[in-house]
Amino acid sequence: MANVGVDGLQFPWRELVDETSSLRRMATDLFVSDGPLKALERRLERIGEMSTERDLLLVLDPLLTKPTRDYERGSKSGGPEIYAYVTGIWELRPVGPTRRNRMVAFTGTASAVVELWPAEFQWREEQEKGSRLAMWRIELGAQDSPGCYFHCHVLGDRAESPFPKSVPIPRLPSPFVTPMAAVEFVLGELFQDQWSRTASRANPSHQRWRAIQQGRWSSLLEWQTKALDRRRSSPWMDLKAAKPPDDLFVPS
Repeated sequence: MANVGVDGLQFPWRELVDETSSLRRMATDLFVSDGPLKALERRLERIGEMSTERDLLLVLDPLLTKPTRDYERGSKSGGPEIYAYVTGIWELRPVGPTRRNRMVAFTGTASAVVELWPAEFQWREEQEKGSRLAMWRIELGAQDSPGCYFHCHVLGDRAESPFPKSVPIPRLPSPFVTPMAAVEFVLGELFQDQWSRTASRANPSHQRWRAIQQGRWSSLLEWQTKALDRRRSSPWMDLKAAKPPDDLFVPS
């Protein structure tokens, strides 16, 4: 059960640690270094002993994938070699008793930022303006946000078009609710065949990852179905207006 008196989507603390550790072990060969994930895991571990009276800033240091052409399936591979540059920032608050029953509430900014770059820029000190191939942000909203609570922004970090910062739409619906879920989305896009094989393995890290994600997806889809059952407007507008309960991902 979620802890009352704290506004923000809550997750079991231990589950967030396990999720990060599992993905790091699964995907270590796809990153230039898994150091940023190790650092994130250590930061999450420390939350288990911290005071519940403080707000925290959880940061994902730049996480770089290895260059790849495998963003198409099989023999279609052959486009330019690219890599992903992933960062993130999440405002959190530890909730409840330490360790076993500790929860973590996402209380403010919650954003994973993904940039795609040509492989030749990976080892340069500075990337050249205009060379970035793509950028999107996978985010959690707020109770008063005008778009989907779970959403994705395309670009929106610069003044110029397309998708200038002054026009913060579209807020595309997204099913990815945690930092590591956002990272897996990137891996599934960039390493189509390899990640499909990796995610199907049967070792403990893979099994733990699947169990966590299965529970989250089931809770998310059940909540969305209930939102549609209300039938107050068009299905899309009902989903767009729905805000999840704080305990959506807390086991009952």
